[in-house]
Amino acid sequence: MKRVAVYSRKSKFTGKGDSIENQIEMCKEYITNNISKDVEFTIYEDEGFSGGNLDRPKFKKLIAAIKNKKFDILVCYRLDRISRNVADFSSTLEVLQSNNCSFVSIKEQFDTSSPMGRAMIYIASVFAQLERETIAERVKDNMIEIAKNGKWTGGKIPVGFNSEKIEYVDENGLTRVAPNLVINNKEMELVKFLYEKYLELGSLHKLEVYIHENNIRSRNDILYEKSSLKTILQNPIYVKANNAVINYLKNSKWNVYGDPDNIHSLLTYNKTEQIKKDGKYTKSKKDLSERFAAVSSIKGYIEPDLWLAVQRQFEKNKNTFPRLGKTHNALLVGKLRCGKCKEYMLVSHGRISKVTGQKLFYYTCSLKRKSHKKLCNNGNAKAGDIENLVLLSLKQLSLNKKKFILNLRNRYKSNASDENMDLEKLSLLKSLKEKKSQINNLVTKLSLCDSIDDILLHRIKLLKDECIAIEKNINNLESKALNLKNSLLNLDLIDELLDKCAIIDTLDRSQQKLIIDNLIDTIYWYSDNTGKGNIEIKFVGIEDEQKEFKFTSEEMKQLMLHFYSDSTCYENKKATFSEVFKPIENSQSNIYIMLPESNNKEKIYKLRMINGLTQKQFALRTGIGYSSLCKYEIGYAISKKNISKICSYFNISENYFD
Repeated sequence: MKRVAVYSRKSKFTGKGDSIENQIEMCKEYITNNISKDVEFTIYEDEGFSGGNLDRPKFKKLIAAIKNKKFDILVCYRLDRISRNVADFSSTLEVLQSNNCSFVSIKEQFDTSSPMGRAMIYIASVFAQLERETIAERVKDNMIEIAKNGKWTGGKIPVGFNSEKIEYVDENGLTRVAPNLVINNKEMELVKFLYEKYLELGSLHKLEVYIHENNIRSRNDILYEKSSLKTILQNPIYVKANNAVINYLKNSKWNVYGDPDNIHSLLTYNKTEQIKKDGKYTKSKKDLSERFAAVSSIKGYIEPDLWLAVQRQFEKNKNTFPRLGKTHNALLVGKLRCGKCKEYMLVSHGRISKVTGQKLFYYTCSLKRKSHKKLCNNGNAKAGDIENLVLLSLKQLSLNKKKFILNLRNRYKSNASDENMDLEKLSLLKSLKEKKSQINNLVTKLSLCDSIDDILLHRIKLLKDECIAIEKNINNLESKALNLKNSLLNLDLIDELLDKCAIIDTLDRSQQKLIIDNLIDTIYWYSDNTGKGNIEIKFVGIEDEQKEFKFTSEEMKQLMLHFYSDSTCYENKKATFSEVFKPIENSQSNIYIMLPESNNKEKIYKLRMINGLTQKQFALRTGIGYSSLCKYEIGYAISKKNISKICSYFNISENYFD
C-alpha cells in the first residue's frame, strides 16, 4: 500500500476553480488512476497562506512527517502550491529525496522518480519565482509612480491627519475610490506646538522631558518618546512646500518630484526595503539616492521658515552631540523595574566615593528621569548594593536547586495535562473530519447541479469557517503541548545555571549577567526616599507570591553585612539587635531561610538568625558558651558535645552538621 500525502494551498476561499477541495479531489483521482488504487491518503491544507515562503503550519507538519519516513509520495495540484521561491523549493526537494519520498505535480505532469522529471521541476520552479518577482516588481513600480504624483499610498496615519476615502474618475472614465489625508485641526495644533517648543528648548531630550512633565499623550494615550517626536519634527508632510524646502531636500540627497505651491506638503517614499536576514524578514534603510519626495495633494500646515529652522537645529545638534562611552556594565538593566510606576530603571552616574575613591552608580526610574519627578518620585537604588543582593539571592537559590527544579517541573506539568489535551484533540479531529466530509459531499452536488449553486456555496463557506476555527483550536492545543515540552527542556539549562550560581560571586560580570537574564524574570525596587528601600525578586516560572524573594530595608542591611564579611562577631558588635531585627510574627523571619548553609559556620549562623536570637541569647539557651559560639561562627570546628546540645534544644538531627 502506498502512503500518499496530499498538499493543497490557496490564499483565500472561493469555492470554485482550483479551490482547496477541488485540488485535493484531483490529486486523489490522479494517484488512483495513474499510480495505484491501494493508497492511504493524508491531507494537509493551508488556506490563506502565501507561496512566497515556507512559514505555513500544515506544510511544516508535512515536512516533519516526511522526515519521519511516513510517506512514499507527496502530490500537489500545481508546482507553485509548494513554493514560488526557487531556494525554498530546492530545499524541500532535497528533504523529499533524502527521505525516499517522490514528488508529483499533476498540473505540470512532473514526477521526481525520473531524472528528467526532477530537472523539469527545477526549471518550472525558476519560472514560478520569476512570475512572483515580476508581479511584485510591477506592483512596486506602480506604487512608485502613484507616489511620484503625490498621492497617499496608505500606511500609518501621521499625527495631525485623518484618513478619508474620496471618489475620483480615472483616465478611462471609471469612478474609483482612494484614501486621502485631511487635517485634524486639534492634533495639528499640537504638531505646531512641538515644532515651536523644540526650537525654544533646543534639543530632542529637553522636548521629551517637557512632554513627560506635562503628561502630553498621543491619540492612543501613550507618552511621546524621542523616536516619535523626531519623526514628527522631520516629516515634510507638515510643511507648506516652497522652493526653499525643495532646495533643502535636494541638498540632503533627496529626489524631489512636482512643483511647490506654498500650499501643499510633501510625501516621502522608498526609504526602506524588506530584506531577509538570518531567516527572518526585517526592514533596512535604502541607499540615499533611491529615496524621493513628491509634492502631494495634501495641504500643509507648518510654515516653511519654521520647518527649515527645526531641520537646521537637528543638524546643529548632530554636530555637537557628545558620544559617551560605556562606563558601567550594569547587571540588572532590563530586569529592574520601578516599584511605583513599573517602568524600567536605568543606570545613572553618581559622585566619587570618598571612602573607596571609586565612582558610584545608581539605578534611576526612567519615567522619573524623563518627567523630572513629576510622574514618579521613587528614590534611586545604589547599583553596588542591589546587584550584590541579587547575586546573594541567586547563590542561595543554588542551595535549594532540587526543590526549585521540582517545583518548576510540577508547575509546568500541572498547567497542561497531556491526557486531557489528547482527548480534546481527538474530539476536534473527529469533528473536523466530519465537516470536511460534508464539504466534499456538497462539492460533489455542486458539480452535478447548477440551479442551487448559491445555496451550496453558502453552506460550504459556513462549513469551511467552522473547519478553520477547529483547526485553530487544534493548533493551539499542539502549541501548548510544544510549549510544555520546551519548558521541560529548558529545565536542563536552568539546572546548569543553578550549578554556576553556587560560585556566582567569583564569575565575571558577563557570566553573572547571563545567569540573571535567564533565571530572574523581574526585580522591583521600592524606595522609602531615605536612601533605603525594599526589593522584590521574581524568578522565572514562578507566579506564586510566596515563592518570591522580598527584602525590607532592614533585612537588606543584615543580608549585606553577611555578604560582605565572614566575621559575624564583628557584625553583631557593629549592628545591635534592634537595628537588625524588625517585629516578626512567631519571632521568626522567613527571609533568613535564604542564607547559605554550605558549611558549619554558615549553618549555626543561619539557625541563630532564623530564630531571631543574639549570640548571647543563643549561647544561654543552648548552654554552649558565648565565646565558643563566636568561634564557631567564624569557622572553628564545633565539638560533638555542643552539636548535641544545639540539636537537642532546636529538636533537629545531629546529621545537620558536618
